[in-house]
Amino acid sequence: MSETSLRFVTSKPKLRRMLEMASIDQELDTIWWRYDANAIFQKQIDQSMTIAVVARFNKSFFTEYQGVGEGELKIPSTIYDVVKKFFKETESVDFTAKGGKLTLKGRDEVYEGDLLQVELPTFEGEVKETDYALMPELNAGIKGVYGIDSEEWSVKADEIRIHYGDKLRISVSLEEGGTYSRYPKILTKADVQGEGSVLLDGKVFKTIIDLFSGPLYLIVTDGPVVLAQKTPEYAITYVIAPKVESE
Repeated sequence: MSETSLRFVTSKPKLRRMLEMASIDQELDTIWWRYDANAIFQKQIDQSMTIAVVARFNKSFFTEYQGVGEGELKIPSTIYDVVKKFFKETESVDFTAKGGKLTLKGRDEVYEGDLLQVELPTFEGEVKETDYALMPELNAGIKGVYGIDSEEWSVKADEIRIHYGDKLRISVSLEEGGTYSRYPKILTKADVQGEGSVLLDGKVFKTIIDLFSGPLYLIVTDGPVVLAQKTPEYAITYVIAPKVESE
């Protein structure tokens, strides 16, 4: 069997953003990528089985891209810290994964480490590409697909409740007492089925929404909530399990 390898070059800010998105801001200890000649793919769930990420980073995301064969690699999410702390004077980073080794090269610096050999939970189900998202198979009915602006959805709270229907509303309980509500703008909407609400972990939701910039899609189902964005360079989807409602 011929050896597979992955090499790409991209700007330091884009690499940091890629690692941040792929690790869910380091909620995942290990980033598990698969690759071929055209793109890097990710379909991964966290150890608690409450957050999942599905992603594709296209060839156009990179300044240079060479995927030899079809392979996979597992890297520690702390590589983000390595790039941030030690590649300070570098404008672009050369990333190579080959023969169980990971090498990062900057202008005047080199990082070398081992690729991880760890067992990770698998995220089963087929992924289909729609006009608005890479959608994993969720076995849940869609209650509404909304185009939203990420800037309006960052709220710091232990829990966040999303009310959906013809309008969207966010509500949180405040430490100071009482409830705060916000009515974010809906840019587009489709497949709205009635109305209702879903309760999410506030820290998890804020961590994910803060990874986005600009417009994205909120997909409400009768199971998890999905946040997704597609650009010519990448497509990324996060799946968030709802919190169990207290009696």
